[in-house]
Amino acid sequence: MQDDSAKETPENSPKAIDAGSLAVHEEDIPTTLEDWTSWLRDKEMPIFSHTAQRLNQAIEDKRSGVSELAKIILEDPGLTAGLLKLASSPYYNPNSVRLATVTRAIVLLGLNVIRELALACSFIETVMSKHGKQQVNKEIACALHSAVQAKSLAILVNDPQPEEVFIAALLHNIGHIGFWCFELNMGGKIQELTEKQKMPAERAERAVLGFQLIQLGASLSKTWRLGGLIEEAFSGRSPRTEYVKLGYQIARGSSRGWQSEEIKRCIYRVAELTGQPHRNLLQLLQRNAESAVKLARQFGAHEAMAYIPGAERESTARQRQTDESTQRDEAGLMQIMQDITNLLCGEFDLNLVFEMVMEGIYRALRMDRVLFALLTPDRRRLKEKSALGWPPVETRGLLQVGIGGSPPNIFSNTLEKNEYLWARETDAETQRLFTGEVIAHFGQHDCCLSPISFDKKVIGLFYADRAFSKEPITRDVFDSFRQLTMQANIALKLIQAR
Repeated sequence: MQDDSAKETPENSPKAIDAGSLAVHEEDIPTTLEDWTSWLRDKEMPIFSHTAQRLNQAIEDKRSGVSELAKIILEDPGLTAGLLKLASSPYYNPNSVRLATVTRAIVLLGLNVIRELALACSFIETVMSKHGKQQVNKEIACALHSAVQAKSLAILVNDPQPEEVFIAALLHNIGHIGFWCFELNMGGKIQELTEKQKMPAERAERAVLGFQLIQLGASLSKTWRLGGLIEEAFSGRSPRTEYVKLGYQIARGSSRGWQSEEIKRCIYRVAELTGQPHRNLLQLLQRNAESAVKLARQFGAHEAMAYIPGAERESTARQRQTDESTQRDEAGLMQIMQDITNLLCGEFDLNLVFEMVMEGIYRALRMDRVLFALLTPDRRRLKEKSALGWPPVETRGLLQVGIGGSPPNIFSNTLEKNEYLWARETDAETQRLFTGEVIAHFGQHDCCLSPISFDKKVIGLFYADRAFSKEPITRDVFDSFRQLTMQANIALKLIQAR
């Protein structure tokens, strides 16, 4: 089959469509490994590069903690959803502990583990948003299949951290995926050599590009500072790197059939490493492939599912409809409430509780913006303590609003009455509370407010709205908002009683 890229013209090329810029001129086409690395990093995948940089900085900065890493992840809803699905899945979470918030996931799995997961999910999300080309979906399928096979092998040999092997295998073909997303019509030349002249893929890549795509993966891994086993798997020779490479070989070989010579060699090597009898291993690899299909579905990689062999496929349209109709948010809300309740039953970190409340409002209630603000010492202004959904604080400054004087506004009304407020567009009484200062800083949207008290004194509040989606806030959503913020007040009372 001819690759779709052969039909692309300068006017409808990926670069022109995605960046709204002119087509790539011949002199701008990368020609060396270093050129391709820089080109993918800076011009075609800058969003992922920026995410990788921020995640690395958050880990390296000793002043950054759970909240800073969580905020970076929560800024991208797709990344958040993908990370929590993966962190809660049996492929990464052997105890199947449901993780409803990024904050909770970081506490349980650790900063470095979540950083690796976030990098993997961000990369998959980035490349899936670019093209529906056949070869891209094949490479995504290979990545997901490799990860499941490698982790299964790591478990068989009692590796202490099979999840790390999983991530390293998931990102082992980042060079292939990155290239096929943005191959500038050079992919057609490689496919002509492999399909018509039956040249091995590695030789064809070197003939056209001057390097192999696995080398591009190693170079990208270094420039993005992926580190650890991810980088080591490209060049190192240790038992753990072999699990990664063997998982990759199984995924590649299975695309040619479970009875292929490649698979027979892989089974022989798996038997050597694990001591398992040969006769049981083919079934194990096939079961892993079925698990990889489920993992692809969790990532939303529906088109890639068809390229993972040995499993039943569902209609893409039917699966999307099923995904959209599931009560994920409701189940997530219940899980978050339970997680917070469990925390409150023992010694707890107050900041962690407040972060989980914020994330619950933001994600489970599908709010676009959430603010936790405290009164200044003179009790004349509210000042931002934490926020989700707004631009970075460096570009806008801390949110502040006056609560003294007349007329009252939505914030002063909530604090003075010490009552929850559900401000609706259809309610003329609450609309009068949107003063000029409030509109200037927050706009005029349906919103929810909840006061926070300590030692019988109101000290601040939570604010949440749907400023971007414009979706109405229902009674059920408002009631859930009250329940979540009530847990923050309970936490303050427990702190006071200590």
